Amino acid sequence: MDLTIGFLPKKYFSKSPSSHGGYPFFVSERLLYSLNIGEMYYPEIPDKQLIAFTESLAPYPLYYLFELNDEDDYKTVQQMLVENDIIFETLYTSPKSTFLLTTIHDSEELAHLIPTLIWQHNYNMSTFWSPHKHAFTIEKKTWNYGKYVELNDTVCINFNQPTTVFWLGHDFHGTDIYSNEGKFTKLGDVQQLLPTFIKTEIIEFE
Repeated sequence: MDLTIGFLPKKYFSKSPSSHGGYPFFVSERLLYSLNIGEMYYPEIPDKQLIAFTESLAPYPLYYLFELNDEDDYKTVQQMLVENDIIFETLYTSPKSTFLLTTIHDSEELAHLIPTLIWQHNYNMSTFWSPHKHAFTIEKKTWNYGKYVELNDTVCINFNQPTTVFWLGHDFHGTDIYSNEGKFTKLGDVQQLLPTFIKTEIIEFE
């Protein structure tokens, strides 16, 4: 699998959350490293390879955060999680959204979660995951909608402790990594973490 890897300029996500080509979350100022590994079209990658990729970057347990903006979507995802015996909790609920946090303990559970992850991305919803449960909070933040702004419940990634968070955007273009942990200081070190079937070329984002 031939991919690219590169550090993301802070300008990509340092502005207000946006639904128009921007980043639909808020990152605290204590973030030190941000990078992208891509392009990875998850539906075409064998589950075993997705699991190996995930396990190379973070230990279990892993916490997956799903934002669901529709009651039918919520019921569908909830049913899929229950049927696969995946532990989840409602992290936050509001009139517009429900945020579910799942706990994944091993590769078998991750294999059961992958269909849910891909299903929701087919409906333009993104997913966050982290080995650190404390990474996620939901707070009111100002969103940029182009001609107007609005105060919305927003996923906030917090770096007041050692933290790494992974984000799969709704376009499947790759996996973003946000961290203040030393193992993500150098791209060469990250390349060494990846499974041998993944070959990465270092690129520079403008």
